[in-house]
Amino acid sequence: MNVPNALTALRLLAVPVFIALFVRGRIGAALAVFCAAMVTDVLDGIAARALKQFTRIGAIMDPIADKLMGLAALGLLCWSQRLPLWLLYLLLFREACIFGAIAILTRTGRDYAIRPTRFGKYATFFLTATIVFGLVQGARELGTTPALIALALVSAQCIVISWAQYLAIFIDLMRRPPQAV
Repeated sequence: MNVPNALTALRLLAVPVFIALFVRGRIGAALAVFCAAMVTDVLDGIAARALKQFTRIGAIMDPIADKLMGLAALGLLCWSQRLPLWLLYLLLFREACIFGAIAILTRTGRDYAIRPTRFGKYATFFLTATIVFGLVQGARELGTTPALIALALVSAQCIVISWAQYLAIFIDLMRRPPQAV
């Protein structure tokens, strides 16, 4: 266990805490847990680079922790009708396509590197901003505002564009011959 992996483990442990707080109506506390989790995401990357502590388990667990926290928050905001359900479905579709592509590439013996695209990073940024804004509005007991819907639409647009980028990468990789074993 190294520093970056410990921070990732904390982020994983924060997911059920976030869910419990949200479901109990403690939206402000859930917001604090969500923001703390996002800080640990930044810190684990900085720590990994500064301490040169890169591990295979860290490379696997970091995106899983990010996706679990993001999906939990988005799912609960959609469940509570603070965000539109189609945003969750759109994100789940993109993630299912990515995991399906990885499975196909692995099964067919094609080498690939998992790296986020520029719009994948934009999608993550805007989705995080949408979630934070939705949680802030929930903590203040405000309804869904036009600003929140506008932010959700920007997030959706970035998700769709990133899906198209990942699809293009997948098609390019599938055109290459499989690696010799």
